[in-house]
Amino acid sequence: MDLNVRDLEVSLGARKVLRGVSANLTAGRITAILGPNGSGKTTLVKSLAGLIEPDAGSVRYGEKLLTRIDLAERAKTIGYLPQDGSVHWNVGVRELVALGRLPHRSPFAGLSHDDQAAIMMALAATDTIGLAERRIDQLSGGERARVLLARVLAGRPQWLLADEPLASLDPVHQLDMLAQLRGLAASGMGVVIVLHDLVQAARAADDVLLMSEGRVVAFGPAREALAHAPLREAFGVEVMMVADADGHLLPVPTGRTPR
Repeated sequence: MDLNVRDLEVSLGARKVLRGVSANLTAGRITAILGPNGSGKTTLVKSLAGLIEPDAGSVRYGEKLLTRIDLAERAKTIGYLPQDGSVHWNVGVRELVALGRLPHRSPFAGLSHDDQAAIMMALAATDTIGLAERRIDQLSGGERARVLLARVLAGRPQWLLADEPLASLDPVHQLDMLAQLRGLAASGMGVVIVLHDLVQAARAADDVLLMSEGRVVAFGPAREALAHAPLREAFGVEVMMVADADGHLLPVPTGRTPR
């Protein structure tokens, strides 16, 4: 089930944030959204999750318009991981991750065998089994970020929309997170992540949607979208392409584009 965005327009107050954004995102692939601060990345992800109503345009999951998917089905289809990672109550880690199963449970029903299995899968996938008996206020920022991802994964969504999932992680857990996202995509899940790091995007993403001032500068396979000309247009930087051991061409910024 692909995710299709057509001519999306979004205003926040008097400011036009998204301007005619169109892209067809493919399930089973990682799509990274990149762009300068204020380019509309978070607004786009929230629009894909149904948290912001667009002024114009459409979002479709498969053949269904997002606006025609009822909230219960939407909660099973879309897993959304916000940027701030805040938790407003101090509960145990296992309890928090179990909240990801709410769309699959009847009101007031206990956890089923399938619920328990999904929770354990999510804890294992995010390397948080060792945190399961701790409370949220006992976690570091990076640990909390991994637990919040586990809550989303426990719901077994068809699409994962994650806004800067690497922001509070140390380098080792950044690599672990990217490996986990690749595994999710390989299993057929659609994965959309907002990133700031060009090198991480080149390593992790199948496709890149590059934005600037609310518009799409480039969209396509990572090697094409993260090329000299699109990055110059979006970020105003020059890059040097460096090949890593796996053959990925990594764009390393070397300076501002001469004016």
